[in-house]
Amino acid sequence: MDLIVSRFLYPHLSPMWHPYTWLLRKRFSLAQITVSPAGWPRALDRLKVLLISDIHTGVFLKPDILSDIIDSLMGLKPDLVTLAGDIVTGHSSEVSHFLHCLQPLSGATLGAWYCFGNHDYFGGDPDDIRKNLDGIGIGTLKNESVVLTHGNGSFVLGGIDDLILGKPDWVQLTSQNGTPHLLLAHNPDHFYDAEARGVPLTLSGHTHGGQIRLPNGPPIIRQSRFCLDEGAYAFRSSLLIVSRGLGSVGIPWRWGADPEAVFIEVIPPS
Repeated sequence: MDLIVSRFLYPHLSPMWHPYTWLLRKRFSLAQITVSPAGWPRALDRLKVLLISDIHTGVFLKPDILSDIIDSLMGLKPDLVTLAGDIVTGHSSEVSHFLHCLQPLSGATLGAWYCFGNHDYFGGDPDDIRKNLDGIGIGTLKNESVVLTHGNGSFVLGGIDDLILGKPDWVQLTSQNGTPHLLLAHNPDHFYDAEARGVPLTLSGHTHGGQIRLPNGPPIIRQSRFCLDEGAYAFRSSLLIVSRGLGSVGIPWRWGADPEAVFIEVIPPS
């Protein structure tokens, strides 16, 4: 249903009805958290990470609003920008109209990095998203990892393919540079597999926090079978942070789960 609505229905309705433009400008917020994951490299300096997920370029989002949000977020001077999937809504070509808005993200000291989400597979070729992002200096990690040097130490950043429509391959991911210290995984239900492999910190989106939630109640439609809806979670020695994300799908509205980005300070364990 999500695929049908995203690809074939709302592109025709959006010229007549796009209330999300107003809602995003008014209700977008920044969440902040400091974490110290066990297993994090002890020699690493404090790391400032900006997590943005579920941008959903396309029918509900306007470039000027996205530009304003990106510019304000980059004013925080993150060391690393992470983009946790679903950069489009219904077709891989949608991101092409927003590349100039996204380009400032690549100015982070350690760059900006992307992993694929389920909407990235709804239409077109996901490799077109990779090519478009490469063109503005944003790298894509699909069952891949990179080693990043920060201060007096280094860490491994990895990205696992989408759980629903992608082909996640843990063997390929971990064979390159070992187990990632920081993992981008669009779907938070990857978390327990990540913990079993010794990943200290996983960053996710996908759930939109439910997008529509009654006061003090659960999401009307839950996107995580483990109820990993939003916020921070701990299991054994691993941590997970789930962002409600920036965009909207299905309907151009959110209630009880406002759009957000997350600013994370990672401190080595003492």
